[in-house]
Amino acid sequence: MRVLLRITAAAAFGWAILLLACKHVLLSDDAFSPIAQGLGNALGIANVVLAYLFWYASRDPLANRGTVYGAIMWTAFKTANDLFDLLVLLPPNHVLPSLGDLAVSLTLLVGLLEALPRLLAGQRPV
Repeated sequence: MRVLLRITAAAAFGWAILLLACKHVLLSDDAFSPIAQGLGNALGIANVVLAYLFWYASRDPLANRGTVYGAIMWTAFKTANDLFDLLVLLPPNHVLPSLGDLAVSLTLLVGLLEALPRLLAGQRPV
């Protein structure tokens, strides 16, 4: 569970970097309205906070079960959002980043759910 939480923290921090620092490199400024840029910045800041919470919880996952549940919800919602993007929103030539995020989110979700029963049984994770 500790390793999974740290990988989840790294994924959240990676998204924060993309949303805060790299969006102007990846997309033109004309691609977003000012409100969309502001919302993207807010989401990037929220991902920094989530990364900190997940990293902090990795020290003692049993004592931070609420954060573990939050990591499970975060990966589940990201998985659902990526599926929606792939199936409904994105044109076929723009699906690769969302497909990569789907693979990472789904892998983390399965890993966290698989490790949860051992955590709740009180076994200290390695």
